Amino acid sequence: MTLLVGLDGGASGCRARAARADGQLGAIIEGGSANIHADPAGAAQRIADTLARVLHAEGWTDPASPDLHIVLGLAGASETGAARPLIAALPYRNVTVLGDIDTSLSGAFQDADGIVMAIGTGSVLARQTQGQMHRIGGYGFSLGDEAGGAWLGRRALGAALHVRDGLLPDAPLAQAVWARFGSLGRLLDFVATARPADYAALAPQVVELDTQGCALSRGILDDGCDYLLRAIRHLQAGETQIPVAATGGLGPILLKRLAGRADPALHITDPKGTALDGALWRARKLAQSKGHSI
Repeated sequence: MTLLVGLDGGASGCRARAARADGQLGAIIEGGSANIHADPAGAAQRIADTLARVLHAEGWTDPASPDLHIVLGLAGASETGAARPLIAALPYRNVTVLGDIDTSLSGAFQDADGIVMAIGTGSVLARQTQGQMHRIGGYGFSLGDEAGGAWLGRRALGAALHVRDGLLPDAPLAQAVWARFGSLGRLLDFVATARPADYAALAPQVVELDTQGCALSRGILDDGCDYLLRAIRHLQAGETQIPVAATGGLGPILLKRLAGRADPALHITDPKGTALDGALWRARKLAQSKGHSI
């Protein structure tokens, strides 16, 4: 019996599930933060715990079985050497670690051509053409991740400070920030220890206040959408009809928003599945490449 396991992990958490050879899907199991570059030891432990829970739910007792195929799609995996020690630390024979953009592409398009905009805590975009990938971004919170949840949260705090200093007019977003933190000291204490997921917790309020007409929120989201549209145009390379899909918690919201300003119009399509679906699809393809009939 063959068992496939896919896991999608990033700064805000991870999700995993199993699929059997007959296509039956197990329950989605959620775990903690899984950015293997920012926190390799902690992420490895949380990934191991999540995988163990998935296998326990499936009644699978042999971690070294050649019939078990695991694909992990992880933020920070494509850009660093963190994948190799993670694989070595796990007790499984067939583990493949990919970047979260790889599994996002596979989830959205499987092996078809298209552009995916994966926006959650961070941000990364990529185009798949005849199985080849060209990516933009995804370098982490310190160097980019424009329009991602952490970037939106950081921009919200910066805007609130500009309001405090008299450089910008007051607005509901600034009021919401000061209602949350109460004082400059508490805000600075937050920043001293905050991780990307902590900043990203502020992003839903930026999005919500934009729908209510807040000028500060609108400006932040306009900047983020301008970046995303530039990246999409670059990936299109003049082929404006190539389909564009969005994944991640913020992806569909921002794609809908930026589509209103795109000229020529974007060819927007719904993704076939999520990044977690993409990890399972990759696991199935890998199992088939090793001679397993699935």
